[in-house]
Amino acid sequence: MSDYQELIKNFERIRDYMRQFFLYGFKVRREFGEKSGRTYDNERRRIESYLSGYIHADYTSRGKQVSVHMDSKQISTNPLYAAWKSKSFTDNDLLLHFFLLDLLGKGRALTASALCDLLAEHMESVPDLQTVRNKCREYESLGILKSEKMGKAYAYRLAPPFELELSPLYGDLLEAVKFCSEAMPFGIVGSTLLDREFLCNDLFCWKHYFLVHTLEDQVLLHILEAMREQRLITFENHSVRSGNRTQMTGLPLKIFVSTQTGRRYLCLYFFPRRRFNCLRLDCISQVKPLEVCPEYALYKDKLEKNLSACWGVSFGGRSRMETLCMKLYIEEDREDYILNRLKREGRSGEILRVRENVFLYTGVFFDTNEMLSWVKSFTGRILDLQCTNEAALKKVTRDLELMYDMYLKAESEE
Repeated sequence: MSDYQELIKNFERIRDYMRQFFLYGFKVRREFGEKSGRTYDNERRRIESYLSGYIHADYTSRGKQVSVHMDSKQISTNPLYAAWKSKSFTDNDLLLHFFLLDLLGKGRALTASALCDLLAEHMESVPDLQTVRNKCREYESLGILKSEKMGKAYAYRLAPPFELELSPLYGDLLEAVKFCSEAMPFGIVGSTLLDREFLCNDLFCWKHYFLVHTLEDQVLLHILEAMREQRLITFENHSVRSGNRTQMTGLPLKIFVSTQTGRRYLCLYFFPRRRFNCLRLDCISQVKPLEVCPEYALYKDKLEKNLSACWGVSFGGRSRMETLCMKLYIEEDREDYILNRLKREGRSGEILRVRENVFLYTGVFFDTNEMLSWVKSFTGRILDLQCTNEAALKKVTRDLELMYDMYLKAESEE
């Protein structure tokens, strides 16, 4: 217990613990082999303090499984934001923060040396001049303080409120913040603004609420900064299947978001392979910017031309393009909604009317494996199915045969 501290120093470690042990909820204590069991216990207690009220434990033959149980209809604010709002600091950091703001109250402007003299009257352990100066510069960069030249030194005063706060529309804007804080990337910014006004989201709730993706926002921020500056990046990718960690380098071009799961993907161009690839954002860590790519616009344009051949986020394997043909039976006079769905969801596929009530859908994509769930949603209407990817075709037919054996064959035997 002596090593346990509730505050966070390494957010990447918290991110990994939350994902592996709490959000997925399939690991037990003895399956954690990266560090000691005591380290696991410390991290577990820390996370449980943030997520009090949402922790659920199951006892299995493998041991105690701890996970997070939440009902999105009962949640107004993402409880995972608590991890972002925790920071490691010392007692002196805390005292210095409040004393500085108090000494600079009522519009006073003081230099760092003057602040040091005043702090000596109130604090037992007085920070040195450089520490005070660094703290003032930090607060200036955060918009808390404002500096002005006073002789040869800089004096600091509290920054005035934003003009936006004086606007009559400020209250209406805070309602928009309530929505953005829970529905958009970097929602922690909106949550912090609401905390500043002693408010919380009391207007909106979501049926599909993707809480976990806030843990990726720090990684996303570094990637977006590199994209804005048109730089290559190097990063560590953690394979979910093998568990291996690989150092990779590529050119970030686009962020894809699944409308079904909310999962986010980073699309990069890998120069050694000379191809595009998408990686899960929740598997990426330790992003570092590299040199600027002078041909960034060229690769971005190439990506846009290739997107029409993507069903999801895959750019295929060895065979670059695959064709799928699906013949469907649709009653035209009363099932036009099926045709509309085929046109709406079929991406760049072609729809041909073969004869009355029979239609042929043909699509050419990088990876037809991504289409299989969509294809199987037409079960009962499929008259014929052909695909250049034999493995994908066998997967669908095998699933349909299993369904036949499970339902129709069992009924006929009865």
